[in-house]
Amino acid sequence: MNGFNTYLQHIDRNILRDYILAHGRKRVFRRGEAFLTEGCPCPDMCYVQAGVFSFTTFNAAEGRSYSVGFAFPDEFVADYPACLYGGPALVGARALTRAEVCVCPAAPFWQILDKAPALHGQDRLIAEQLFLQTFRRYLNLYRLTPEERYLQLLADHPGLLQLVPLKEIASYLRITPTHLSRLRKRINKR
Repeated sequence: MNGFNTYLQHIDRNILRDYILAHGRKRVFRRGEAFLTEGCPCPDMCYVQAGVFSFTTFNAAEGRSYSVGFAFPDEFVADYPACLYGGPALVGARALTRAEVCVCPAAPFWQILDKAPALHGQDRLIAEQLFLQTFRRYLNLYRLTPEERYLQLLADHPGLLQLVPLKEIASYLRITPTHLSRLRKRINKR
């Protein structure tokens, strides 16, 4: 699903992909299996070769998790702040499908970025692009209705419905599956 994670369009992801493939180990995740657990240490990052992951966060007051992002083939799964600073993961990540990945420790990669003049600034660029993508999504929660967010999501990512369950899309849009079902019926009637 090229283009879903727009921050990747503005960075040289070959550097990260090549490092992970050269220093990582292959792993297969079953559907529903977690790579990251919110609140736990996150020393690793992975490159997705096949499959789909959902990034989640837990709302304790409601007692439920929300999908806050996805990772598709040729993308990465990691909790950037936790990998960079060594704290606990701010999000969880679980496989929505069977997934084949390459996993490696994150810390050595960030040390290489700091020491290599040709790569200097890549970590800052990644952070800036992640911020911009997240900030746009945050603003759209206020600017757009749920229906507008759904239509924009489909327009921007036409193949998403074939890769991600509707329940996860509803969660990502911050609406209930019932609300999404009603929106879809209303849209289809037009």
